[in-house]
Amino acid sequence: MDLLELKSKTPLVFNYANYVTPQFVANVVNVVGGSPIMAREIDEFNDLVAISDAVVVNTGTWRRSELPETIKLIQIANQAKKVVVLDPVAVGIPSRSVPVKAVMTDSQVNVIRGNAAEIAWFAGIDFTSHGIDATGNGDVQKIASLAAQKTGAIIALSGQTDVISDGHTTQMIAVDVPLLATNVGTGDALSALVGMFNSDEVTVENTARAMAMMKLAGVRASQTVKTPGYFANQVLDELYLIKQDELEEFIRSEVQNG
Repeated sequence: MDLLELKSKTPLVFNYANYVTPQFVANVVNVVGGSPIMAREIDEFNDLVAISDAVVVNTGTWRRSELPETIKLIQIANQAKKVVVLDPVAVGIPSRSVPVKAVMTDSQVNVIRGNAAEIAWFAGIDFTSHGIDATGNGDVQKIASLAAQKTGAIIALSGQTDVISDGHTTQMIAVDVPLLATNVGTGDALSALVGMFNSDEVTVENTARAMAMMKLAGVRASQTVKTPGYFANQVLDELYLIKQDELEEFIRSEVQNG
């Protein structure tokens, strides 16, 4: 959906969040025009999924003991036909890849949002990872497309160049905003944006619109402030201020077909 539709519908996003960034993620959902739920209690899953428009699962502070409830949550969302976004933090680490494999086997994920190293794991391609950060010069377009083909999910690869692919159609945003990488919560919040914009229909275009929203906010914030602490707050302000025509103009200018 476009930004005007999103603001008029106020999609409710159920975030199965990590313990590090939930407030920032909730604020991003709120200022853009959605409504956040931050919950992890399994007894609430049925009720909360029923009223939600999207479910976003972040594995940043995942415990192995939480695997059954994570799969249960996604299965409930699948049965309710709600969009599911997976943010598989540091999935290339073996202790994290095993439970993610189980999630992908036992439930259906509509969109996977991650950095190049995380997405490369789904593609079966070696890529250097250092915690939540990714380094390397791999072909990110190839990585995203192959990961989409292997998983059946739309891939939202974020980084210096964002790549969005369903394995057939690929779009890219070649706009680097270094300060976005200095704030841990921007990636988590981006996953929530992806859920919001796809809450009516899951498409490459809607995913690219979510990615463009964060990139445009980052561009505008970095024109005003130059340090990470102020930048995070300015990103929130810019996300709140961005208008429909401004976002669509940025998309026309910066989103390229692969």
